[in-house]
This record gives sequence, structure tokens and C-alpha cells, in this order.
Amino acid sequence: MNILIFGAGAIGSHLAYCLKDKKNNIILLSKKKYVKAMRYNGLNLNIYSNEKLKKKILLKESKNFKFEFDLKKINKIFREQCDVIFVTVKLKDFKLNIFKEITNLCNKNSLLVLPCTYLPPWWFNGIFKSNKVKNINKEIKISKKYQNNMVGMTMWLSGKMKKPGYAEIKHVQRGYPIKEVHPSKKSKTNKLRTIIKKRCISPNVRNIYSEIYIKAINSFAFNLIALDTEQNNFQLKKNENAIKSINKIFFEFDSIVSSLGIPIFQSASSRINQTLLSTRHTLSMLTDFKKGKKVEIAYLWKTLLLLANLSKKKINFSKKIYKKVLIKLKKNGNLA
Repeated sequence: MNILIFGAGAIGSHLAYCLKDKKNNIILLSKKKYVKAMRYNGLNLNIYSNEKLKKKILLKESKNFKFEFDLKKINKIFREQCDVIFVTVKLKDFKLNIFKEITNLCNKNSLLVLPCTYLPPWWFNGIFKSNKVKNINKEIKISKKYQNNMVGMTMWLSGKMKKPGYAEIKHVQRGYPIKEVHPSKKSKTNKLRTIIKKRCISPNVRNIYSEIYIKAINSFAFNLIALDTEQNNFQLKKNENAIKSINKIFFEFDSIVSSLGIPIFQSASSRINQTLLSTRHTLSMLTDFKKGKKVEIAYLWKTLLLLANLSKKKINFSKKIYKKVLIKLKKNGNLA
């Protein structure tokens, strides 16, 4: 397969390692400075298990494994359109023009995997089938055309970049659960899962809309409360008020999703316990906040608020905490 990975951050780098295979042609697309570093030093990954270094990986360019910064060169390198496109950039970097350029690389048989730390455009098209969503925003409108190409994938692991071309992967829980949106892509998606499972975890998914929602609300609730309290997982686990707040956010949105007929296979307490198993982990947005970087909580909130508005449901507690955190981020200049 011809596979394009758009974004050479920790997740994109790890996926490149998972998918690297003699039968696949892979292009890892990134910023020019990242590509220069990777061409000179290779792509370096340190993979940890229980805080201990398990593997050190070095990936260098080869005939079927390339680093590139120019999106316009992709078709020339592959000599045909992409079989699979992964978009692994941060939400703040996933602009409309990038979405349009990526879809130009697709054909009717391509698989398109968009960022799924929020509720992606195809999620709304699949759940709200009436015309009331198609003109809400341009992303949703464009994605409607490519609905059958979409594949849902969540990431249940954590990673960070030490510097361009050097990634650390830790806390691998469920790895990369993945499932097609349309039945016509089942065979190709299963093939993709089989490749990923050679080097990581990729469990079967019963309902992709449920899977995407659970990841989105988990990311939102935990990052929001971590930003509010400025506590890592170890501290959050001991903070009864923080756990109650996460539970309340889960309850507000779980109620909405259940009313739409989407099953939630895991209880709130089970999801909380699962996340807090990584006691040494600090949530990514809190890490960014402490380093003075931009925090992208607003991108998650935007799609969850859209869900509440379309369902005409109240989310008073979540709104209250979000506004409190928003004031803090704006005051410190951290809002993406």
C-alpha cells in the first residue's frame, strides 16, 4: 500500500515504525526542519514499558520509506494516489486548506484517517443524518463527500518529541483501535490493523462512533481538570473533588450520546481508573501549559459544544469549568 503519514510528531513517528514493511511505500510528511533532521540523523524512537526503556529504534530513508516536506510531491513519489492517509498533526495545525489538499490525494478506494482526539467532521455526518449539520461548518460539508473513505482510529498511548526526529513513546494502553466508517472499507481496514498489530496493539472496535466519543470526552475531561488543578495523574488520583468533576463531565455528555443511540461499553469509573493507571503521567495539555506553549482545549470543546447544541441538551457543569480554565489560559497567553 501507498501510505502517507501527515505529521512527524510522536504519534506520526510511531505509526511510521508500526507500518514500516517491505510491502508498503511510506512517506512521512512534516515541516522542513523536521525532515532535514530526519534525513541527517534518521528517525529515532525510544519505546518504554513501565517507565523502562524497552526498544531503541532507528529508521532511515530507503526506497520505500521517505521523509518529505512538500505535499505537492506526494503523487510524483507514489506515481499514483494514496491508499491510506493518516493525519497526525495537532488540532490547531489541521487547517481547512490542508484538509482540501489531502482529499485531492484520495480516490474512491482510499482510507482517510483524520485526527480523533476530538469529534471529527465525519462523526457528525454519521450521527446527524439530516440536513441540519451539512452547512454548520466547511469541514463537515467537505467531509460529507468523503464519508465512505473515513476510518476512525483513536490513540491510547502517550508520546512526546525530545527534538525533531527523536520521539519517546510511553504508557501504551489500547494502542490504536481502528475501524472503518463504511462497510466497503472493512477489508482494507482489517489489512491495516493486521500490519499495526505486528508492532503495537490494535484491538477490534464494536462501534466506531462510541470509540471516538469515549476518546474525545476522556481527553477533554482529564485535560480540563488537569489544567484547572495543575495536577498530574498521581495527584489527580488522590483528589476526590477532581475525580467528582471528571465524573460530572462524563455524565453530562454520556447522557447526550446515549440519547442518540450510541452505546457506551465502559462505565465512567472504569474509564477513569484506566486513565489513572499511568500514575507518573502528566496530561499533555498541562505539560504544554507549564512550558508556556499553546493549549488546544478549545478545539475539543468546540466539537463537544456542537454536540450539545445539536442535541439541545444542557451541559452547565462542563461550561462552568471550561470558562474558568479559559480565563486562566487567556490570562497566561496559552490559548491556541
